[in-house]
Amino acid sequence: MSEKIHIEENTVMETLVMPLYGRATCSKKFPDAFPDKVAEEIIGKIDYDFDKLHYADITILSWASRKYVFCRLAKKYLKKHPNATIINLGCGADDSFPEVDNGKCRWINLDLPDIISAREKIFTLRDREKNVAMSVFDTKWFDEVETSPEDGLFAICGGVLYYFDEKKNREILTAMAERFPEGGICFDAVNSMGMKRSNSVVKKSGNSDSMLVFPIEDAEKELLPWSDRFAKVVNHKLPDVLLKSKNISWMTKLILKMGVRMRTMQFVEISFK
Repeated sequence: MSEKIHIEENTVMETLVMPLYGRATCSKKFPDAFPDKVAEEIIGKIDYDFDKLHYADITILSWASRKYVFCRLAKKYLKKHPNATIINLGCGADDSFPEVDNGKCRWINLDLPDIISAREKIFTLRDREKNVAMSVFDTKWFDEVETSPEDGLFAICGGVLYYFDEKKNREILTAMAERFPEGGICFDAVNSMGMKRSNSVVKKSGNSDSMLVFPIEDAEKELLPWSDRFAKVVNHKLPDVLLKSKNISWMTKLILKMGVRMRTMQFVEISFK
């Protein structure tokens, strides 16, 4: 890309680049923990007044931690299933493929048509990568996955499921478990306390269309009974690199650590039989 991509305020593309910018900022502030050269490079190609943004360290570290955990779990899955398809459900402007790619896997970026259209102005597709313009909850995307049970499928899904009710989440997760045996998914979640805090912030912003509606108190206890195709449900801890970082304040580490312990911030993984 020779020319910078202009981002208009109050548009879909503006929403897309916020977490991307957060990760790029995190990469610059805390390079010992979350280096993200891809995010830094892409942000440098975008024409937007980023100086007006003032994200707290807690926020950008939450985004960076989520990406780190998801990529680590995807790479772990690829060690057993090197020819698997990794699908980024509700991908937005996340570009985790380079972090995960083992040279054999396939990668799918899935999001709504307007999001994919905006995304294609920012990113260029690589070999073994494709975009799918579809809802996460539309099982027709299953047919876009070119994989066999032996190859496997692993999904990463950030910032999506807690915006939809239990019925929709149960339907898509159980359908995935039936269609993709030996597969899995990881996603972020909040409990009732975390949902209440998030929705309080949303209400103050006046954006009533972005309310969280699906809290999880105990992922294993609540989700495992949904399907006999669920092998196990795990709630993962904060990345060790965050806790060991010399650049991140002890207070920020403590707040994030308490958030995970109190389950106001969760990284949930479901493995399928």
